[in-house]
Amino acid sequence: MFTCIHKCFYAFLIRLLLMLFILPAFSFTVPAHKDHIVCFVYHRFGDGRYPSTNIAVDVFRGQLAYLKQNNFTVWTMGRAVHALTNEEEIPSRTVVLTIDDSYHSFYENGLPLLEEFGYQATIYLNTTHVGHKAYMNWDEVRDAQRRGMEIGNHSHAHGHFLDFPDPEERKEQFFDDLNTAQAIFFDSLGFSPDLYSYPYGEYDPVLKKALNSAGFSCASAQYSGVLYAGSDLFEIPRFPMGGPFATLKGFIQKSQMNPIEVISKEPEMIVMQQNPPLMIITLKNDCIDAEFLQCFVNGERNCITEMQEGPDYVRVKIISRDHLAGRRSLYTITAPSKDKKGWCWYSHVWVNTAISEE
Repeated sequence: MFTCIHKCFYAFLIRLLLMLFILPAFSFTVPAHKDHIVCFVYHRFGDGRYPSTNIAVDVFRGQLAYLKQNNFTVWTMGRAVHALTNEEEIPSRTVVLTIDDSYHSFYENGLPLLEEFGYQATIYLNTTHVGHKAYMNWDEVRDAQRRGMEIGNHSHAHGHFLDFPDPEERKEQFFDDLNTAQAIFFDSLGFSPDLYSYPYGEYDPVLKKALNSAGFSCASAQYSGVLYAGSDLFEIPRFPMGGPFATLKGFIQKSQMNPIEVISKEPEMIVMQQNPPLMIITLKNDCIDAEFLQCFVNGERNCITEMQEGPDYVRVKIISRDHLAGRRSLYTITAPSKDKKGWCWYSHVWVNTAISEE
């Protein structure tokens, strides 16, 4: 469920497309970083009424055809997390396709194409909207599951949990919503998912700890980046495939991205305590060429950086030159790999809870 401000956040991300033109073209090679998985998030399929979260059907077909022609492995989120937690070998070209919100356009236009190409995906449902206009109903959800789709929890009411400033109240509200959704899943499907996708991609340590204690195996966010063996499985990054990002060229480039491994970052929180926020992040430099590291704020080169290199790390201080205007904003770091075979990507999302989306 997207509000005007949420769509504006996606509009801000339009400028990230410029980064793809800044990155020089490179041929498809074995990734510079092994044991990583590129995850994508979709919402609507062939529904031009909502362009910021929609992908054209012919573009989605082209993306799936590209995966097939280039021998990609396509996993569900559950399969990917199982492989990572059990330290299984990850095929060199592995992606995960996820769908948030269970709009009917997926059932009508997206699911048949996944079947045609023999791929599975993970659908995250917010249970309060199942059966409403423009959303899948439970019969369709069960049918999608029979046809190979994996089901995850996207909350019950799709709320802004970070708007509760008191941690105990936030945890209580989150658990109430989570338990409501899990009960509905069990009544409707005969099981309760152990996969979660944060509404609006907003999370904090309170929500992560709650999901872990409730037995969930992972949780997906909505900032861009690459999942790898050392990732926090309760804040999995996903590249958005909606609006200006929903192109074949962008999909191909992002499917070849490598992760930038994070040693530490300050602050850990994504809720802004000052505007603009200062981030100090320490990165492994074993696979990135730090000399050509770039920083972006909402897709623009509008940041002040200070970098210190060590024997096996690079520490970067980043702050935006200007105040961040939206509820959600991104600091993004890119760098070429040392072997010159690809590019590496990391993003950090900031949430300004003073801006309401209700």
